[in-house]
Amino acid sequence: MQQSLIQALGIINCAILKRVKDGQFQVIHCSQDWFYSIAPEAIDRERFEFAGHSAYLDDFFIDAEEFWQTGKEGQIHSGIWSEQSKDKLLRLEALAAISDGESYLVINNLEGEYQKQQQTLQAARELLISNDKVLAQHEYIHERLDQVLRENQTLQSLQKPIQRVIENADFGVVITDAQLNVITQNPNSYTVFETSDLPLEVSPFEKLMELFKNQCAEFERVIGTSSRWHGELFWHNPPYSSKWLKLALYPVTDENQNLQHWIFIFSDVSRVKYLLQRNEKLNLYDNVTNLPNRQFFWQKLEYQIEKAKAFFIVYLDVKHFKQINELHGHQAGDQILVTLAERIQQCISTTDLCARVGGNEFGIILTDCKEQNDCIEVANRLIEAMEPPFYTASKQKVQIGLNLGAAHFPSDASDSEELMKFADLAMFSAKKEDKSKLCFYSKELKEASRYRLELESALKKAISDNQFELYLQPIVDLSTGKVAKAEALIRWRSADGNLTSPDKFIPIAEQTGLIVPIGKWVISRATEMLKVIMQYQPDLKISVNLSPRQVADRHLFDFVTQAINHSGVPPKNLELELTEGVLIDNYDKVKHLLDQVREIGISTSIDDFGTGYSSLSYLQKLPIDNLKIDRSFIIDLEQNENDKAIILAVIAMAHSLKLGVIAEGVENQYQADFLLENKCNIAQGYLFSRPLPLSEFCELLLAEKHSSQN
Repeated sequence: MQQSLIQALGIINCAILKRVKDGQFQVIHCSQDWFYSIAPEAIDRERFEFAGHSAYLDDFFIDAEEFWQTGKEGQIHSGIWSEQSKDKLLRLEALAAISDGESYLVINNLEGEYQKQQQTLQAARELLISNDKVLAQHEYIHERLDQVLRENQTLQSLQKPIQRVIENADFGVVITDAQLNVITQNPNSYTVFETSDLPLEVSPFEKLMELFKNQCAEFERVIGTSSRWHGELFWHNPPYSSKWLKLALYPVTDENQNLQHWIFIFSDVSRVKYLLQRNEKLNLYDNVTNLPNRQFFWQKLEYQIEKAKAFFIVYLDVKHFKQINELHGHQAGDQILVTLAERIQQCISTTDLCARVGGNEFGIILTDCKEQNDCIEVANRLIEAMEPPFYTASKQKVQIGLNLGAAHFPSDASDSEELMKFADLAMFSAKKEDKSKLCFYSKELKEASRYRLELESALKKAISDNQFELYLQPIVDLSTGKVAKAEALIRWRSADGNLTSPDKFIPIAEQTGLIVPIGKWVISRATEMLKVIMQYQPDLKISVNLSPRQVADRHLFDFVTQAINHSGVPPKNLELELTEGVLIDNYDKVKHLLDQVREIGISTSIDDFGTGYSSLSYLQKLPIDNLKIDRSFIIDLEQNENDKAIILAVIAMAHSLKLGVIAEGVENQYQADFLLENKCNIAQGYLFSRPLPLSEFCELLLAEKHSSQN
């Protein structure tokens, strides 16, 4: 065999055999004795046949013989396998080659290369672990700063221990005001951008923002909606240096969700990235899910666009994944992502690509989807695939929901950055829904996004300018026709005097967190109104709705007790309403809250009962006083026998559990008579009264009082 061929094949520690005829070989070169441990029949033989001591080699011969029969120049490889010799484990690779009309078999001992590869992988793993520690440090600094900045409108009172941590941190920290004007940046924010060549011509923060804006399709959405973001940026400073930076970006808001500060925390992770680039799998694949990573996804997206054929991309986000990590831990969260990735791949074709492009975000390129209906079919498969529960290592059940946003090439955009930006916008729109949903990008969606931002801004102004009003809808005892209690319902009257429906602003308030200050205002106002109402009817209750965001607020109970103490009303005159969905999503927090309020005498109701998926066991375990039958079952009561059956079942179940039962949305006498006949004694609806301002509600109570006296 020619020396040039050996050099071309890159062979050092190997055995080279010439194929004399079918099944017969001649040893041309053998650098060490390890070869004879797998082919002892070749010892002292000019020609020999393999005796089947290696099953892996025998299997390779099937493909090799077929290749040799072609007579075409070239080579094929077996891949690496392990072979046990007498004294050690060998790492081998076989190669069948044809050169100058001659056939060769090369068996290469890759032990040295294998060890180098393992060392590289181990070093990469260690750096990845180190990288996880950096992320944990980022999160710790963020949480401490967030707490301090919420409590202090300036940075003058930063606690000294936190100041020292920031100043001595081995990563960059920049704090800005809401308009992104730098307030402070630590010494390491300069060090991250230092090179051995020339000093940075702009400030570290200016360079960071330039990179963020140019490299991230989500930039406008993140800044415009004051969202958290974390990812990687590449700083190329030719001809001197280049670095990879890991950036975490956090908004800090006050109790009314007004943006006060931005916190930027960033680290130099170049060592990790350069090491990963030495191993293609680590460089292009996510180490948790084994899916292609963001870099691979963008390469594939650019390639797909160059082909100039229509396709869809889908941006997928896991609903409430932060809560999953907080409840079950990051290790459990990673395991759920692994299972999620497996389910996604089962829903797409082999020509499609799914990549993990962020913490709980995935990008999918659907190459065979030309029409919206094709994309909808894939999305439906994805949503259905998430319906079976996920399980943690400790066998805890977790339900997963998806936000799906899709954009089409070329009708929506003709370049990768715009395409991803539009898919991200569509995905963000899907987050408005409680259940999994697919949203397509459209001009109308862009306009709706602009309107949403305007509405959010107006809501913040409404909170600061006290533009809300609280109305009371009477809840009536059907047997007497008297007011038994009232439900507090919020109204928004803007400066021009127009009323905005709660259906329009409550979902936005819930998504943005503005529901927390709005909910506090409702609780405070309701207790103030109670103080007035008790002059007319001392035992009357006011029922206040709690949103999922409020229930998740660990300070809610403290605020409720403060409002009660401030107004001086008895706790028994206040009732809290929760929806069925809250029981499932926040069961532990709900139980803790309800135990606390029960202890001081506040009653509770489950609103919209029958529309969710709550387990009956929840009703037995939780301290609940009333069930409210949702209005959707009342509307068609006269025509729909199924609705009648559901109402009767809820009434019977409530009575058996010794719970009160209230019907919502009663609008005609037939409905009221049916409910009374079947022992649902309390109801509310337009048949009795619309929601009333406090003055009119008090007049109603006064009229009732006079009527009973006469």
